[in-house]
Amino acid sequence: MNHYLVELHQQIDNLLFLIISGTISVILCFWCIPQTTGIMVDSAAGLAGKYLGRDQRTLVINSSTNNPELFSMLIAFGLGRIGGLANPLGSNFSNIYLMFVLAPIFVILKWFVRGESANIRHFYKLLVKEKALCLWHIIMSLIMFCFATFAYWCMTGVNQFSRLNEKMPLRSGFFLLLGGIGCLVGIAIFFWFENKLKAKRIELFEEISEEEHKASWRGFLLGTVGLIASCYFINAFFLAWSEIYSSALREIFGAAIFAGLHYFVGSLITSLPEMTVAIENYERLDAPDLNTAMASASQSNMTNLAIAALGSLLMGSFLLLGFNYKL
Repeated sequence: MNHYLVELHQQIDNLLFLIISGTISVILCFWCIPQTTGIMVDSAAGLAGKYLGRDQRTLVINSSTNNPELFSMLIAFGLGRIGGLANPLGSNFSNIYLMFVLAPIFVILKWFVRGESANIRHFYKLLVKEKALCLWHIIMSLIMFCFATFAYWCMTGVNQFSRLNEKMPLRSGFFLLLGGIGCLVGIAIFFWFENKLKAKRIELFEEISEEEHKASWRGFLLGTVGLIASCYFINAFFLAWSEIYSSALREIFGAAIFAGLHYFVGSLITSLPEMTVAIENYERLDAPDLNTAMASASQSNMTNLAIAALGSLLMGSFLLLGFNYKL
């Protein structure tokens, strides 16, 4: 697909290509991916409540919103690019500022515009009352981010905010395996602390709203197929842009253009479903749904580590077996 996009760029005006590719990307990012993920998440939450138990819905909701990261990473691998691993790792960064900063601000501004000042006061009182819960989610999200940073270093040899030197060789399979093991350690830490939270306040996980959660295998499958298709096209655009605009992008990301696009742009795109879940649950103004909203960062970051662990261990093994991949 990316080859056809490059050929299209060669046949038409550069500005026209930018307009076309930009318009399609905006539709994919702000409509296709959120819509298909929403259908899938609501269906998955309903299925979880039906088959796994009510207390598992929070985990399933926030894990399902990570499917864009999973599919985007796997599709990138299928295209021969290890840099797709940067998508779930970058989402651990995006989730922090989206869920803890932008989502609450959006909700408050929405109430302010509507003149619903009572909701703003209620929200403030809820945050003060549940400050220990809020702090728990923030700390766990930051811990998961630290493990994601380690995994990114194992993939590239630099931290995510540095430019990758052109002469830096591709990391060996050993380093990717090391990054995968680091992610597994982070996951174990999260579950240990979450089990302690559940033992203390199980109602946070059992009493969440279930207005839109309908158990539907059809909805889950349709949402998943639509999401996979959307992620494929996003990856194709990233590869095409990496080739067409390599000179300009190299000034920003160094040699890791594809990985950089996934870390800072792709991860923002694939984190939008989590932000949607966070906004919807912040607006419900009760402790269980506040827990679900903030888990859009903490549990989602843990799930991103699980996705990154899978990718790191898989690609690390392939590299050790002699397969060749580009960053």
